[in-house]
Amino acid sequence: MKCSHCGAEFEGNFCTACGAKAEPCPQPTPEIPADRPRSQKPKKPIYKKWWFYVIVAVVVIAIAGRISGGSKSEKIDWDDMVLGAQLPQPPAKKGQIHTNTADELWVDIEKISDKQYADYVQACQTVGFTVDAESNSLSFSAYNAEGYKLELSYYGNGEKLSIRLEKPMEMGPITWPDSEAGRQLPAPKSLTGKFSFEYDDNFFVYIGGTSRDDYNAYVSACRDKGFTVDYNKGDNYYRANNDAGWHVSIDYVGNQIMSIRIDAPDTNPGSTTSGTQQNDAELVDGMRKEFKEAMDSYEAVVDEYIAFMKKYNANPNDPALLVDYTKYMSKYTDACDKFKKWESTDMNDAETAYYIDVQARVSKKLLEAAG
Repeated sequence: MKCSHCGAEFEGNFCTACGAKAEPCPQPTPEIPADRPRSQKPKKPIYKKWWFYVIVAVVVIAIAGRISGGSKSEKIDWDDMVLGAQLPQPPAKKGQIHTNTADELWVDIEKISDKQYADYVQACQTVGFTVDAESNSLSFSAYNAEGYKLELSYYGNGEKLSIRLEKPMEMGPITWPDSEAGRQLPAPKSLTGKFSFEYDDNFFVYIGGTSRDDYNAYVSACRDKGFTVDYNKGDNYYRANNDAGWHVSIDYVGNQIMSIRIDAPDTNPGSTTSGTQQNDAELVDGMRKEFKEAMDSYEAVVDEYIAFMKKYNANPNDPALLVDYTKYMSKYTDACDKFKKWESTDMNDAETAYYIDVQARVSKKLLEAAG
């Protein structure tokens, strides 16, 4: 496969040269048919667009790669890993520990051969990581019966194995909203879940105890409720509006979990977005304030990365770099949080132009830093 970002040949979900996420093979269905007018473009979550993952992959992999390359390996005692009992012992004991908490385990193991990687994937499957499994020659992801989520990434050229394990999502009994937003949708079969947020005009909820058949049945029920306008769908997602302009996003997350988000119609004249109401007085240079803040946060993240790399290049062995890295990741998390607030929105003309300007500036800065 050829990377559309840098042109390098690679296999798997991410380019091993620049870290960009692989674009899917030509399947235009997640977007819109070629003959559909541009004004009817389905609203696709901003953090699920291909360019958003390029942003995340390029910046995060770049800094993580530099740090792991410059940091000293340590001996990893698997018994000291808080979530280590959920996984088989890795085939080697030297590497880097990034996160070791009761919520998440993230370690990189060095000096791993192709065979050792393949054997470790099989060992993980043997201990139960077989639910909703996806794999290729360089990556593996799956849940176990308890709901732990495992992601393995293998960097063959560097003989490195990245292991990430997340604890199960905590859920409990919920009450389906009796708000204006809640009345737009049918209640799901299961009422075990977790709300990320809930307001009168929008909410986002995870629903557990949902098989793929239950997910497909819920999508059909939403279609029966009128959510068929400008729809686009895939095996694991469905997006649509109803005639009144309400927008719904439904995803099958995995491990019998689906997510549901609904947003009120956009009543701002001339805007191409859906979501909560926005008044002209709230626009900044024709852009929604939150959108501009998200873009500015992203550019600030890149600026801090550039400053970090200058320090790293000047003195790769400086222990203070770890502190700078921690600060950088905090800002990165904040930028991502701001992006996620735009989950079911699209950009208007002014926002599109600003995004292009930001990307041009960021690309120039990254090229200068690489040089």
